[in-house]
Order: sequence, then structure tokens, then C-alpha cells
Amino acid sequence: MKILNDIIQHEKERKSLISEFQEEVWNGDAYEAKGNELEILKDLAYDLDYYQSDPLMRKEEPSYYGNDRLEKEIKEVLRKLSKQK
Repeated sequence: MKILNDIIQHEKERKSLISEFQEEVWNGDAYEAKGNELEILKDLAYDLDYYQSDPLMRKEEPSYYGNDRLEKEIKEVLRKLSKQK
């Protein structure tokens, strides 16, 4: 998935790319998912609500996470999706 790779590669654009990804998943516009792919994408879209790039903001809410976990989560989803094909 190009947008997921873009989120990993373009740190300055992450917030807008994440919003775009979430919108496409929630609206069902961009993905023709097979098997449990859509469920995997929906889980990721939900989890991305807790991404917070600002370390000070992350201190305010224990469920927020930063760039390292973001990249790990996305890479795991990409790995799962590649197994589906």
C-alpha cells in the first residue's frame, strides 16, 4: 500500500497522510480488501488515532505513542497484508 509506505517515509507529512488513510478506510473508498484485510486496515486506522509526534503531548496521555511505534505498527500491517496475497 503506497499510502502506508508514504507515512513511514515522509515524516513531515505524517499527520495529513494518516488522516487521508483513515478517511479512505472508514469510507471504504480506496480499498478492495480480501479476507480479513479490511479488518487489519480498520484496526490500524483506529490505532493511528493514538499517534502523537509531540513528546510533550504524549506525556499527557499514556495511550499516545510516537514515531518508533508508528513505524513498527505500519510495517507489521504491511507484512500481514503481504501474506494475504
